[in-house]
Amino acid sequence: MKIDAVVNTLSRLVAFDTVSSNSNIELIQWVADRLAEHGIEAMVQPGSEPGKANLFATIGPAGIPGVMLAGHSDVVPVAGQQWTSDPFTLTARDSRLYGRGSADMKGFIACVLEMAPRFAAAKLVQPVHIALSYNEETNMDGMRVLAKYLAQSPVRPAACVIGEPTSMQVVVANKGAAIFRCRVQGFSVHSSLRDQGVSAVEVAAEIICYVNRLQERLLGAGRNDGFEFPHTSVHVGRIEGGTAHNITARECTFLLEIRALPGVQAAQLLAEIRNHCEQVLLPPLLRISEECAIEFETIADTPGLDETGNQALADAFMPLCGCPDRHRVSFGTEGGILQEIGVPTIVCGPGEIRVAHQPDEYVETAQLEACMEFLESLCQRLETTPCA
Repeated sequence: MKIDAVVNTLSRLVAFDTVSSNSNIELIQWVADRLAEHGIEAMVQPGSEPGKANLFATIGPAGIPGVMLAGHSDVVPVAGQQWTSDPFTLTARDSRLYGRGSADMKGFIACVLEMAPRFAAAKLVQPVHIALSYNEETNMDGMRVLAKYLAQSPVRPAACVIGEPTSMQVVVANKGAAIFRCRVQGFSVHSSLRDQGVSAVEVAAEIICYVNRLQERLLGAGRNDGFEFPHTSVHVGRIEGGTAHNITARECTFLLEIRALPGVQAAQLLAEIRNHCEQVLLPPLLRISEECAIEFETIADTPGLDETGNQALADAFMPLCGCPDRHRVSFGTEGGILQEIGVPTIVCGPGEIRVAHQPDEYVETAQLEACMEFLESLCQRLETTPCA
């Protein structure tokens, strides 16, 4: 194994500015061309929006359900962050490789691409699939498009490993991730006549207070001690509205995030919040003005990854990466989407989640080496025995 080759591939991947708001086509085509050099045919699947695409390739015997190695090609923005080096130029310092996406999760993709010729040369009894998606960092639309294709295919993958940064520990469960936009429309008057108007900012504040009370109830509604925060969480992370201190705000918008334990539906919690708005908050506002409204828009709602049914898969993969225990994480992944179409999924990849999305994001070369050792062990296993 030559780690220098992995680093060179990672350097090329990082150089593609695939922030979710940008196109990922150039990266996807570059990967497809690279696989083609080794006789590996890749399907480039157009996304549901211009400039976006997925990639899916199979190495090994056709017509047999294989092990899918999946990663997302997009990264989060760098705007407003203080980096000590160019985020889109991989920079080595003290056994760390700095660059946007180095940990989340182009490091894993680089390892998979470097292993592709090894997989292709091996006499696999079970194929390896390579899958790259788009927009994981926003609405996970890419994996939804790919999952729909896989669900309709004659043979879908038997199992999937998503290479999110877990320090090469096997993760069997993660929370769901849902984002909703709430728009409140009030009625503007001069603040000296506030009884004749409706402040959208103040109404939004009442909704947020209700959300906080909901969180208190959720603390007693259920827990899973495998997660760092063992409860479903609700959180308002952004709010904006109003025009001046002396005008009742006509509009206010805020973003509501729900990170639900596996088995808990974010839509049900939203329905409770919506019902409170419609039954309690809105009626007195409409008596002041029929213009008043409270509306919710779903930006993303991704199910959690439930460990039920994942135990056998975890047991098969844990020895391959030297992981003694199963883990659970609170960050969202695409695993729940694949689980919904019947593909057992675990999460395991190089790097640490604590540096993902941060300025000076990095992956340690030792983590890339560990990932390559895992993939080599997987290859050797698949030369004799299926993993799933």
